[in-house]
Amino acid sequence: MSGQMEQTEEVDLAATVVVPSALVSFAGGRSHIRVELTEGSPEGPRSPLTAVLDQLRREVPALERRIRDERGQVRGHVNIYVDGTDIRELGGVGTVIVPGATVSIIAAISGG
Repeated sequence: MSGQMEQTEEVDLAATVVVPSALVSFAGGRSHIRVELTEGSPEGPRSPLTAVLDQLRREVPALERRIRDERGQVRGHVNIYVDGTDIRELGGVGTVIVPGATVSIIAAISGG
């Protein structure tokens, strides 16, 4: 044996949630939050968007309250995109999130 340790490639099993600047203060100053995907399938780890939002609620509850209402529904003024596509065009909150995906939260801001 050569004495060298076998190197294993680390696989990223997370998605990234991108937080809009208007909500960064509710996310502890973070604009990007990694969320581990835990549900397994033959294709690998994946989670529905609801599970990603549930994990976000546990990690940063103040942010979660700005995204979903008390019934767990996405607030009307919040749009969510997965890899650039509106979830309304995908599977809504049931959209499957895979490792490496980017979940972007877009909060409408009104002014006058």
